[in-house]
Amino acid sequence: MTWKYLPVLNACLNIIFTVSLGSIMGWLAPQVFDKAFVNASVKFVFHISLPCLVVKGIGVGVDFYSKTFLWKYIACFLILRVFALVLAAISLKLQRKNSKLGIGDVAVRWLALTWISTVILGVPILTAVFGDAQKGAFYGLLAGISSFVFQLPFQLFFFECHKLNSDRLEAEKNDESESPELGQELEYENNDQKEDEQPIIENEGKEKKSSNIIKYNHAIHGKLWRDILIRVGSNPVLWGITLGFIISLSTFGKRYLRPKNDDKTPNSNYLPGLQFFVDSLTWFGECVSPVSLFSMGIWMQMQGRNLVSIGIGEITIFMISKLIIVPILMIGLAKAFQLDDEPGRAAVLIASLPISLASFSLGSKYNKGEAALSTNVAVGTVLMLPTVVIWNLVLDELDLWTMY
Repeated sequence: MTWKYLPVLNACLNIIFTVSLGSIMGWLAPQVFDKAFVNASVKFVFHISLPCLVVKGIGVGVDFYSKTFLWKYIACFLILRVFALVLAAISLKLQRKNSKLGIGDVAVRWLALTWISTVILGVPILTAVFGDAQKGAFYGLLAGISSFVFQLPFQLFFFECHKLNSDRLEAEKNDESESPELGQELEYENNDQKEDEQPIIENEGKEKKSSNIIKYNHAIHGKLWRDILIRVGSNPVLWGITLGFIISLSTFGKRYLRPKNDDKTPNSNYLPGLQFFVDSLTWFGECVSPVSLFSMGIWMQMQGRNLVSIGIGEITIFMISKLIIVPILMIGLAKAFQLDDEPGRAAVLIASLPISLASFSLGSKYNKGEAALSTNVAVGTVLMLPTVVIWNLVLDELDLWTMY
């Protein structure tokens, strides 16, 4: 008799094999599979492939008007991300003895908890769990909606605040370096002028600092939110979500792009001439996981010894938080929202997955948390296989959301 979780095991091994192949090719042919290749691959995934997957998954595969649509499932992940933000802030508060910790550290810890790889890892794993590619894409995409609509804007806000604060401190440091040091003797042409000129110099220093504070406050109230809105609004994945919502809410996808109705009967409104559009979305969308995972392997090889560069104690805390505490929180949320077997199990399994490579890219853009995020991506990916299998077995043992 075949073990019931053998498809899940094979899906996890497939993921690990793809990442490993990327690492090997990055080592064998570094002149081909280099940083430029990784950057181009990431751009392809997030500008073309992932938006196509989102448009098809939401626009064609989702019916928002159905009484069985899982708004509760989306709400679970939204609330999970809110809880994770609170936990990140509390952990920082408890560790505030280190004066260097700030809002940028909250952003990093939040990423490490809930910037989950809902699509790149979630879709193939859930496809194996349910034996249905459409269900795998459905649950993976719905789990990721709140990450782009809710978490991404606030992540950018926290990182931008961190950047502005760093710029302010750097400006103040430069002002202090330009002003006379305490106790330094100034040369004057006339010693009688010393007492009269000293207040002028001090006032000039105060004016410089006041000017910097005014500029800093102005930046926070003006430039900050404008930059965030521009970055969020220019995100191709968000465009894909928006277009998917439009196609679905207008019922265009359900009426004209599905060959069959929900009851499996032929759809009389189906337009065969538009099948190329759905096929193209499918074609590009299927590239998301293999291209992303292969590129991740190259990136891991490029990192070398910097791939895992934090202490074992910190790694343990991160892994316990992400792979154990976060899924336990999701169990509570799924029970509270009374999710059925399929969505309940899907929610817990996705919550147990590691964070995506995009979290490291976001942190490195702001020069914050690269070591922690890199370690979380690498170690979490290595532990993914036992984590997914164990959580399936735990849910079976607890008789929660049984599937077999």
